[in-house]
Amino acid sequence: MVSQADLESLLQDTFVDNVIHFRETDSTNTRAIELLATGDAVETPCLVYAESQSAGRGRGANQWWSASGSLTFSLIVDFKRIALSVEQIPLLPLLTGLAILRTGEALLPAADLKLKWPNDVFLADRKLAGVLIEVPSQVAGHAVIGVGLNVNNSFANAPAELSFTGISLSDQLDASLSRIEVLRRMLQELAGLMESLAAGEGVFDDWSDFCLLTGKQVTLQTGASRVIGRCHGIDASGALLIATSAGMQAFFGGVVESWME
Repeated sequence: MVSQADLESLLQDTFVDNVIHFRETDSTNTRAIELLATGDAVETPCLVYAESQSAGRGRGANQWWSASGSLTFSLIVDFKRIALSVEQIPLLPLLTGLAILRTGEALLPAADLKLKWPNDVFLADRKLAGVLIEVPSQVAGHAVIGVGLNVNNSFANAPAELSFTGISLSDQLDASLSRIEVLRRMLQELAGLMESLAAGEGVFDDWSDFCLLTGKQVTLQTGASRVIGRCHGIDASGALLIATSAGMQAFFGGVVESWME
């Protein structure tokens, strides 16, 4: 179990200014949004951390399987504090995914880590982490970054439908890790990426190297439309590039339903 003292240590060496700790909750994103809805001033960036999560949410109607040993948290950020414009907020899933990938690289230098646009991280062709960004209507200028990262929750114990599609860091290492140290490194990576984006520096070069979908035939559901074509990676603005029968198109939102060679 992560202690309150361990979590508070993040105040010294990450950009987090506030920590809220739950032993168990339904969803850290739900708790974060409720906190913003109270109308009280929230010192940000604010980390909402849960030892276990019973109803973690993914994009759309998806849910996140959260067993003992997983790393589940949300980060409340104020756009002004992190020096990002409202127009850059859609890039937060990409930045967060890249921070997770860099964290995984540091722990598993030889591992096959990939980024699936716009919000998933894969390890050895299995899902390692997911990101959910929510911009609550209750308070302007804030976003909630929700992260589910499989650290010590071995997929040997996962539901049958997930046992071959998900993976944890401990599955790959065959050893347990300190969740607080994984979290510390990931927050440091994310802070650096946010600073680079705010400064106008290119931060998506790594996506070109690690994009899971590049070169693959993809099916993208966007609104009421379904688009099929060959993925050409993402551009500097974070858009997914797909060569379709109508030519090259750039997509800033949607759900990639399937992909194949």
